Amino acid sequence: MKLINLLRAKSGDQENFLLRDHILETLRRAKQLKIFINMNDESITYKNLKDSEFFKALAKALILHDLGKINYEFQMRVHDTNSKEWKVLREFLKPLRNINVRHEILSAIWGSVLLDNSEWNAKIRTAILLHHYNEYFVNEKDIMEIVQSYCERIVTYLKFLTERWGEIKEFLEDILNAINEEFFHDDFIKSAVNEIRNNINGRVMELLEKIENHEDDLSEFAEFYKINNEEPEYGFLLFLGCLRRCDYSASGSVAVERIIDLKSIYTDLKKNIRNRVKSDLLWQEEILKYIDPLKSMVLVAPTGAGKTEFALLWAEKNKRKLIYTLPLRVALNDLFLRFRETDYAYFKKEFVDILHSTAFIEYLEDGGAFRSLDIEKQLTASRLLSSPILLTTPDQVFLTSLNYYGSDKVLSVYPLSSIVVDEVQTYDVDMASIIVKTLEIIRDLGGTVLVMTATLPPYFEPFLGDLGFNFRELEYIKEKVKNYNIKRHKIKVVNKFLTKYESNNVVVEESEEFIVWLNNFKDKNTFIVVNNVSKAIEIYNWLRNKWLKGKGYDEENIEHKLYLLHSRLIEKEKSRRIKDIKKQLEKGKRVIVVATQIIEASVDLDFDAMITEISTIDSQIQRWGRVYRNRSQDYDEEYPNIVIFVGEYEDCKIKIDRGTTRIYDKRVIEKTIEVLKEFEGDVLNYEDERKMINEVFNRSINVENSKITKLVGNTVTLKDLYIAEIKQNLEFLKYFTVEKKSQAQELFRRIAGIQVVIPEIMKHFGDALERKFAEIIEDPVSGKKTWDEIINELKDILPKNIDEINAKWYLKKSLYEYSINIPIFYWENGKLSDLRVHEFKGFQVLKLSKEQAEKVYLYGIDKIFKMEEDVNII
Repeated sequence: MKLINLLRAKSGDQENFLLRDHILETLRRAKQLKIFINMNDESITYKNLKDSEFFKALAKALILHDLGKINYEFQMRVHDTNSKEWKVLREFLKPLRNINVRHEILSAIWGSVLLDNSEWNAKIRTAILLHHYNEYFVNEKDIMEIVQSYCERIVTYLKFLTERWGEIKEFLEDILNAINEEFFHDDFIKSAVNEIRNNINGRVMELLEKIENHEDDLSEFAEFYKINNEEPEYGFLLFLGCLRRCDYSASGSVAVERIIDLKSIYTDLKKNIRNRVKSDLLWQEEILKYIDPLKSMVLVAPTGAGKTEFALLWAEKNKRKLIYTLPLRVALNDLFLRFRETDYAYFKKEFVDILHSTAFIEYLEDGGAFRSLDIEKQLTASRLLSSPILLTTPDQVFLTSLNYYGSDKVLSVYPLSSIVVDEVQTYDVDMASIIVKTLEIIRDLGGTVLVMTATLPPYFEPFLGDLGFNFRELEYIKEKVKNYNIKRHKIKVVNKFLTKYESNNVVVEESEEFIVWLNNFKDKNTFIVVNNVSKAIEIYNWLRNKWLKGKGYDEENIEHKLYLLHSRLIEKEKSRRIKDIKKQLEKGKRVIVVATQIIEASVDLDFDAMITEISTIDSQIQRWGRVYRNRSQDYDEEYPNIVIFVGEYEDCKIKIDRGTTRIYDKRVIEKTIEVLKEFEGDVLNYEDERKMINEVFNRSINVENSKITKLVGNTVTLKDLYIAEIKQNLEFLKYFTVEKKSQAQELFRRIAGIQVVIPEIMKHFGDALERKFAEIIEDPVSGKKTWDEIINELKDILPKNIDEINAKWYLKKSLYEYSINIPIFYWENGKLSDLRVHEFKGFQVLKLSKEQAEKVYLYGIDKIFKMEEDVNII
């Protein structure tokens, strides 16, 4: 029995389990990628992707990347040890029984003996070494390092190859012949085969002799690529990312890229936009007439003006994949429906995907929330990265400058993509610094970026200018832009708190001013916006149980009048509430919505009035954007329609509560209050509100940070202070090496989250299918079941019109809908993880009682588990 029919790349219950088949599958993905790039040649400009040497090197890496699986320990894991195939292979591999070395490290040795020295071959060896996580991600990547770390085992392995070279060579020849037979029209693959074939003799023995003779010139025998962390060659990381994307998509049996002319995904876009906005005249088209489609740009436009539509028309002009980022998951859900589910959907359903979990993030952490990447996560990441249009959160695509493991795979789509950064004002200084650094990487890789906001923080401007962004102002066509000239907001500043803290618990401050404004707005659709989830829950309960009941409302009327919205509700319930709110508004009903900052960005709701806590000026203006949003006339009522509770005086100074200062920069809050009072009573239009932002950041403050004072002095404007802080962070990121992995993890924890799912909620609130699915999810054994096995268990209650492929995504949708996104630092630092029973398909499964589940469904996870509000997670 020949080795080519025995050696496996994975277990026999997966497709294409033979090593030969997996190598052929990865090469098919490389061919797909090349065809995709050639098909979209006009819009993809990065020179490396047009270089035949790049794809020849990729083919060589794919042929060699799994040869280290020719090892006793690995083959035993993937074979049925009772099979006759294993008995034959066991005898052949017996000399390697004590070799326990990760397969990619052995594959790098294969790359050393089957490739001679050249710059590309050094990159290939290093990419093979890093295509799974191991210690060489943070250590020196060198053949001497490998030999010194595993000397005895490497020598044993090389002796085995030498002694069995006849059978090994036959296997290699069989592999190369199979590749040539399938890819005889693909020159880059044939060239790769020829180069490997030319080195098939001689170098194994040579390397073995050098090691046994203790020679110190092994690096000259097989060089590895030296990664310069201070000035990294992103072209190498692109190469590594392409290798891993081909590998993962082959393992998951999905395309690395869909073979499609990207112009076709935008075919009906303009027509669909015109149908939706009910106008043939689009101001967005007028702007786009005069821009270079492949030059990154900044668009500053009013809330509700049509920035999303501008982004789509900009992407159409670029003719690339579109990655659209938004910081708010609920806003992404709203966009997802607009893009593909409504009567006037902008795109065909098959072109659009959504991602707001940590599927792209692969760095490993011993004993922490993450586990090693399994085939399910490989499939998810690969499938989503291949999407022509992907909606996602920034933590999925803008952390590549942190050099976390897995970032190269994300980085590899930059040259193929138009990337939208929507609502850029939501990011603090640390995240702003990371985004600026990542924008530099995207620029260097030939990617194109559109930054959009209604409230561009002034400190962002110089960095975007240095990166070559083109700033587009709308003043010269302002008459055509919705909400540009209309006077929408009249503000009132109240020197009171909405809530206060008593023994670490939030209680509602039932001040006379609060009651007065609730009564003033009793006939209006009103938002009440606070700065953290705990406050929102307490105000909602107070309104529900005291204020509204005191006015004679029964439970049913309260349910349709009062709503709670924040980020840590079950996703399905969050979406249901937003839909219900819109429905009530369409019916002309009056509603009150208590919310956190979740409503600040891209949630298309139009309310009459707002009562809000103080926040930074850009946050305030974003909140106001949900008030008087779709009106044709100036606001002309006597009462203000925005009432801002800023805090109480103490020692002649406004005291800002701790729940607010934990989220927002106190320095900016103080200047925001000053400026708000100067504009109090005026009816404000868009230009007035932009002026307020500039006023705040041009105010002077005293600086206490000694490192910053060396750069800017003791007294400086807020704008200059933020610029200095970002520069300081960028200097840190410039020398941010993979050795500083713990710092990358710490930064990542502040930004990213994990998904938790609660089966008890599915059982209590779901339909028959969801209840049965919940039983599977909560079973600890279920995490090991394949989707096919799960679908088979549910086949009798699955919708009759769903085939097996769609059934999997139908169930995944249900899994997501009953999940909550939890910031990683909450998970790790608190006791919430104690409720975890196991992991199911990348979701952490929580065990709750029925009573707890009901509370979470109504109020969110904070109702049963108190979380401190340390950063602006909304």
